[in-house]
Amino acid sequence: MDSSVSQDPVVVEPVVNTEKLRELLAWGTEYPTLDFKSECDPSLTRDLVELAKDVGAMSVRGGFLVIGVDKRGRPTGAVTDAQASLFDEARLRPKLLKYLPDSLQICCQDHDLPGGKVVLVHVAANPAGCAFFRADGQYQPPGKSESKVVFREGEVFFRSGTESKRLNQQGLELVIEQRVRRARERWLDDHASEYRRLADELRAGMAGQRVSSGPAVEFNLALESEVLVEATVELLRAGDDIPLRRLLHKVAPEARSLYRAGDEQAVDDLLDQVTRLAATFLNLDRQAWLHRTTDSLVAIYDMAFEGKAEIINEPPQRAAALWLKIIERVEALGALAVRREAWAAVRDLASRKPVGMHHMYASWLRHATTMANRAGIVPSSGGVDTEVSMISCARDTIRRLAELRPDLEADDERILTSLNQFDFLACVVALAATNNDGPGGVYYPHFAKFYGSRTRPIAERLIADQALRQQVYPGDDRQLAEALRQIDGTARQVGFRYDGWEGYSLPVRQFVDANLTG
Repeated sequence: MDSSVSQDPVVVEPVVNTEKLRELLAWGTEYPTLDFKSECDPSLTRDLVELAKDVGAMSVRGGFLVIGVDKRGRPTGAVTDAQASLFDEARLRPKLLKYLPDSLQICCQDHDLPGGKVVLVHVAANPAGCAFFRADGQYQPPGKSESKVVFREGEVFFRSGTESKRLNQQGLELVIEQRVRRARERWLDDHASEYRRLADELRAGMAGQRVSSGPAVEFNLALESEVLVEATVELLRAGDDIPLRRLLHKVAPEARSLYRAGDEQAVDDLLDQVTRLAATFLNLDRQAWLHRTTDSLVAIYDMAFEGKAEIINEPPQRAAALWLKIIERVEALGALAVRREAWAAVRDLASRKPVGMHHMYASWLRHATTMANRAGIVPSSGGVDTEVSMISCARDTIRRLAELRPDLEADDERILTSLNQFDFLACVVALAATNNDGPGGVYYPHFAKFYGSRTRPIAERLIADQALRQQVYPGDDRQLAEALRQIDGTARQVGFRYDGWEGYSLPVRQFVDANLTG
């Protein structure tokens, strides 16, 4: 397996609610950004020092500590209410600051699960790239005359596999990688004022006029994000579509060149820019342009099939990784379409079938998920099967790209709800396209991993709202009822592992029963 492509499946985000905990426990094993601890009492010096070591190691990339579970993620019942209370951020952070720098950022929440109390701790990546211990960490083992030194002042730990270790060459390279990434982010922040000035000019029509009246080559994906978006708006306002058409015609060739050169970061940046364009068209209700931009994403998706024999069971990892990156962004766009009630866009985003894709798949959504799992993009560990956490990945994309959430703050719960609702509607669209021949290569209910209360409202609306119904499932009531029944059955199987989906609300159950009986 190519370790440069295989990835830690954990989506590290500042979320410590029950849904996130269930998602983490369902992995059933530890990862570099996920550590399971059977017990921990921060009032004991030994436990506090060991906890500080792991938090310090997690500070390189960020991650989660789950307290009160065994190495398979099963509650141990060893955490008491009194111990859990010590993980209140206001109490825990001052204790950790004895050993860790002031830049430490954590958030915690305790949960009552069948089998015992569990605490989830999120550790943010340190802005400096790592955390230097500010004091020795040591404790007196029972029955021993000498103290055990866990770490020394000035040392740095990192996560090597599932262990917290002192910095070595591997760890140093990881720290450097994080420092470079954050330096790039800081550079963009430092230049934000200049970007805003250009954007203000665009809003006033000054730079927009220059773009529309100047050579079309000036309008390209190399523009900074705010400038690109505002220039797009000005071109639409001016009714000049030539620069837009030229830009979209160049997307696939540019992506192909970057992909063949192995420049993964540049490919990611290009995909982000195309996604920003798509979100802009969606927000402005320019469906034709949204469709064309989605065509560009399809062309990039198809690019990974070039020069390959028919891909079925053993996809190349780089190809599978590219497909996954595209679909994360498609899911994010779908969530925005749901919030905008752009049902035609929901159908279009959910139903695309790239030319190179095997005919067994109903859409690129199902294909990307299957290929990522088969290629080992999400590595198995300890004999536990793992799968892509598509909705969490898409949520992280929305958190990064403000154009995907013009209506909401980055961590608004309605974002996660709209992702779940798009995912559900995508399952419905897939069944409509295949005459209810599923699931197989037709659909996969990622929404089932989350609380059903997020998805039930859109199912209720589907049976009552003719505008929505006509776009996503134009079949008759009996056919729709059968599709809903299939999705429910598959979702219950998936949701059981996550304590997620448990079925429809009464109105939808009554609709299904009424149309499938008699």
